[in-house]
Amino acid sequence: MLIFMFKIDDILGEHASLFKEHYYVKPSGNCDLSSMSDPHKEFKGKNVLIERNDSSALASKLGMSIQEYLDILGECKKKLFDVRAKRPRPHLDDKVIVSWNGLAISSFAKASKILKGEPQGTNFNFPVVGCDPKEYMEVAEKAANFIRRHLYNEQTRRLQHSFRNGPSNAPGFLDDYAFLISGLLDLYEFGGSTDWLDELFLDREGGAYFNTPGEDPSVLLRVKEDHDGAEPSGNSVSAINLVRLVSMVSGSKSDHYRQIGEHLLAVFESRLKEMAMAVPLMCCAADMLSIPSRKQVVLVGHKPSEEFENMLAAAHASYDPNKTVIHIDPTNTAEMEFWETNNNKVALMARNNFAADKVVALVCQSFSCRPPVSSPESLQHMLSNKSASSSIV
Repeated sequence: MLIFMFKIDDILGEHASLFKEHYYVKPSGNCDLSSMSDPHKEFKGKNVLIERNDSSALASKLGMSIQEYLDILGECKKKLFDVRAKRPRPHLDDKVIVSWNGLAISSFAKASKILKGEPQGTNFNFPVVGCDPKEYMEVAEKAANFIRRHLYNEQTRRLQHSFRNGPSNAPGFLDDYAFLISGLLDLYEFGGSTDWLDELFLDREGGAYFNTPGEDPSVLLRVKEDHDGAEPSGNSVSAINLVRLVSMVSGSKSDHYRQIGEHLLAVFESRLKEMAMAVPLMCCAADMLSIPSRKQVVLVGHKPSEEFENMLAAAHASYDPNKTVIHIDPTNTAEMEFWETNNNKVALMARNNFAADKVVALVCQSFSCRPPVSSPESLQHMLSNKSASSSIV
């Protein structure tokens, strides 16, 4: 955008050469590092600032101390910033879209525990301060709370599609529901909680999910989207959501979700057989559903606590798409009521394995579990030991 374009020599004067060398600015432009750097030739003769050399080496080359070099560089950046600040700003698209935030919720929730396994002292560059993986969970929860507060109607159990200076009039689409439910599942599994799981878009005759609500008068043709492109299709994500729910709840509810998942995939059977490359995420859903018994990792203990956080990070330390992580604090009445309603096996495990002074982990297949462990190292070893399934009791 023009607001970010400068003629460096005119603005920086005597220090322009230092700035240009630091940021690899060339008279012919620097967007030619490869044939893919500028495939449409939009940046011919232009430069995108990039640091390719060490500051100490450049300072030595110019015969100055590193501090003097950095001071001059800082002055140059401030001058350019001040010039930019005086220009009219372009339109800012700052609306909040439920589907995109659902994807972001998933990413930040996962990062909160995956990054916890990084070496001590590792700095993470987002968000804000970025030195504590807990910040990622806070961002995920903030996004989920915003959607619940501003874009979800608890009476109708409906979502609105987006928010800018207030909720939009557009109702939520399939992607909004599918991506948000996926995000909430991740928010729960990686340490938070899940609130609602909605079946609004189930096409009870055809078995798949439509991309728009049936009551929208502006839509003449409703399409069952199945292409996994830059964004996954809502049906693919919905299928995976259903598979995950199958191993989280029990009894008739689990059977119900499995039946819906099987019916959904059956609708796209020909697509999966003939054009599997177009629906990679739906292929993942089909593979996940074909597993006779998904693995459950059940954590029982006081939340929040450092011991619980460490055990939860251990549960997520190894990648396994056929693993579900369930955590429960038996002293939390609301949590116990939730699991007694949706999966009494989990509630029973919590009552039988609770210890006030530690967090207990059970690794199960169809909720038949191996002996409990109470250290992150033991849990990681158990999850990485492929042959340990034979020891289920």
